[in-house]
Amino acid sequence: MQARKRMMEKREIIFENIVENISDGILTIGLDGRILLVNASAVSILGIARESLVGQKIGKLLMEYDENDEFFQCLLDAVYSKQIIVQMVRFNNHGEEKRLRVVSSFLMNGEERVGLIVTFSDLTTMVQLNERNEALSKALAEILDRFVEVMIGAIEARTPYNANHTKNMVRYAEKYLNWLRQKGREDLENIRKPFLASVWLHDIGKMIVPRSIMDKPTRLGNHKRDVQNRIQIAILCERLQAAKDPSLQEETDARIAKLTKASEWIDAADQAGFLDEKLREEMQELRSMQCLTPDGSYVPLVDDYEADALSVPRGTLTKEERKIVESHVIHTREMLEQMHFSGDYRKVSVWAGGHHEFLDGSGYPLGLKQEEIPWETRLLTILDIYDSLTAEDRPYKPPMASEKAFQILEGMCKDGKLDGEILKDFRDSGAWENDRV
Repeated sequence: MQARKRMMEKREIIFENIVENISDGILTIGLDGRILLVNASAVSILGIARESLVGQKIGKLLMEYDENDEFFQCLLDAVYSKQIIVQMVRFNNHGEEKRLRVVSSFLMNGEERVGLIVTFSDLTTMVQLNERNEALSKALAEILDRFVEVMIGAIEARTPYNANHTKNMVRYAEKYLNWLRQKGREDLENIRKPFLASVWLHDIGKMIVPRSIMDKPTRLGNHKRDVQNRIQIAILCERLQAAKDPSLQEETDARIAKLTKASEWIDAADQAGFLDEKLREEMQELRSMQCLTPDGSYVPLVDDYEADALSVPRGTLTKEERKIVESHVIHTREMLEQMHFSGDYRKVSVWAGGHHEFLDGSGYPLGLKQEEIPWETRLLTILDIYDSLTAEDRPYKPPMASEKAFQILEGMCKDGKLDGEILKDFRDSGAWENDRV
C-alpha cells in the first residue's frame, strides 16, 4: 500500500514538473469559469503574475484586462460553450503584441467532465515570418506584373499587332475562366494568375525574331523594290540598246513586253493570299528570265530567295523564315526559364513555351503528344489560333469571320490536333464575342 502511494506521489511530481516546465502555456479552468492552475510558461507568455490568475474567474479577467479581451473571450467561450476550441488570437504583453494559438480540451475524471485544460503557444515569430513572406510574395507578384507590362510594352512598340494579339487572348482567357467558375470550376482559381501570366508572356520570344520577318506583309517584303528596280533598269537598258541599233527594235519590244508582264505577275503573286496553279506556273517561268544591265551583261530577273518567296503557296514566309518565326517558342521557354518561376508560377514557362504543340505530336518545337500537354497549354493553343485567324490588324492577311475560324478549329479537333472539349466550352462561353483591341 505504501509502495503504491509513493508511486502515485512520484507520478504527480513528474506530472507537475512536466506541466510546469513545458514551453506551452497551460491553464486549467473549472466549469464555473474559475482558473485552477497556471504554469510558468503561461505566466511568461501572458506577462501576468500567477497570483493574479489563480482563483480568478474568466469573466472578471475579461473586464480587468480589456486590452486582451480577445484572449479571455476565447477562454470564456470555451467554458460556456463546452466545446473544443482552436483559435489564433492577439495578446498584448505590456506593449508587445503576441500571436497566440489557443487550444482547449476537456479535463476528465473518468467519464465526467470536471473542467477544461487550455494550452496556448506563442507563434508570434512564426506569424511575423509568415506575414513577411506573404508581403514578399505580394511584392514579387507586383514585380512580375510590372515585368509583364514592360515586356508587353516593348513588344507593342516593336510589333503593335502582336501586342494586341496578346491583349485579346488575355481578355478571352479571363472571360472563359469566369465562365468556368460560374459552372462550378472553383478549383481553377488556383491557376488563374499564373495562367494569365503565361498568356501575357507566350510570345515574348518574338522579340528575338527580326522585324523584317515578323512583320513581313507580302512574299517579297523589302525585296520587292529591288526586283522592280532591276526590271525598270533592264527596260531602260533595252530601250537604249534599240536606240543605238534600230534593227534590234522588234526583239527589244518583245523583251520589254515580257519584262512588263513579269512585273505584273510579280505584283499579283506578291500580294495574293493563295497562289493558284496559273500563278505558280508564272513564278516558275520567272526563274529562267534574265535582265539586261548597264554594262551589257545579263543577271537573273529574280535571285534564289526572291524566287522561293514568290513561290510560297500560302502566306508570306519562306520555309527558312517560317522556321525563324517558329523558333520564338524556344526563345519564349528559354527566356522564362531564366526567370526561375516558383510556387504557383512554376509551370508558366512550360505552358507558354508549348502553345504550338498539338495532341497528335505534329506540333513544335518538341513534338509533344496528348498525355504530355497540360490543360493550360491546350487552352492557350486554342486562344492563340482563334485570335490569329480573326485578327483585324495583321499586315499580311485579312481577318476571318468567327464562324469560319471555329470551323477550322473544329476541323483541327477532328484531326486530333486540339482538345475538342476545351474548344466546345470556349465557344459555348462566348468569351470570344465582341471584345477585341
